[in-house]
Amino acid sequence: MEKIISIKNLNYIYPDSKQPAINDVTLDIFKNEWVSIVGKNGSGKSTLTKLIDGLIEANSGTIAIDGQIIDEDNIWEARKKVGIIFQNPDHQFVGATVEDDVAFGLENQGMPRDRMVEEVDNALRLVKMSDFKNRDPQSLSGGQKQRVAIAGVLATRPQIVIMDESTSMLDPDGRKTVLNLIQQLRQQQDLTIISITHDIEETQLSQRIVVLKNGAVVKDGKPADIYNLGSDLEKYGLEEPFSSQLVSTLRDDLKLPEGYLSEEELKRQLWKLHSNM
Repeated sequence: MEKIISIKNLNYIYPDSKQPAINDVTLDIFKNEWVSIVGKNGSGKSTLTKLIDGLIEANSGTIAIDGQIIDEDNIWEARKKVGIIFQNPDHQFVGATVEDDVAFGLENQGMPRDRMVEEVDNALRLVKMSDFKNRDPQSLSGGQKQRVAIAGVLATRPQIVIMDESTSMLDPDGRKTVLNLIQQLRQQQDLTIISITHDIEETQLSQRIVVLKNGAVVKDGKPADIYNLGSDLEKYGLEEPFSSQLVSTLRDDLKLPEGYLSEEELKRQLWKLHSNM
């Protein structure tokens, strides 16, 4: 697989702190991969995001994006390859209409108007918000606002999309809808997704989970391997997934298979057992 981000021996300490926010992190992320970076508040997730996007500069170590090590000469070019969807979409809205808002990043790039209109229409079509393009963004629901924020990022055609706690303000149905949309777009647009979250339940569509604690990578593996840590996840300030807790309670009585079961897999197992009664 081809690397899209390569981080080596990265360190960062905030000016007013004695403890490193990022502590000797080495991490590779591959093209079209969905990686969830998890950890409790203060573990270094948001700092790592800022370093990848060039908003702050590391004290030492390197970050390469698409094979090019980021430095002060190429940072603006590198940032064009990265789009960020933030926790609160209201903080991203600057336009009077949905259409204006999605066009904002393209205007900053100096894109000709004819092409800009085409790119905005395409981005809104991808997130199924074309019918809302003349609406005031503030009149939309939380899930609709997040779709517009996603369209604004997609319009700039990044290679990497960072979701920075971007579903945490949505209800469970809205969260599931947005995550499924991101999965669909990843496959259609060949995007690399980095999901930053403190909620282990939001990682189920990812291919890898990286666990941070005190600014360092403490676990890096497939979702099932991380979920199988069970109650040990509490060591890293994370809650055990609900389905894992339920399986632990039911396993001995119902003779459920060993290892992690997602909610869907658990439903299938319970239905199979019910059908055999």
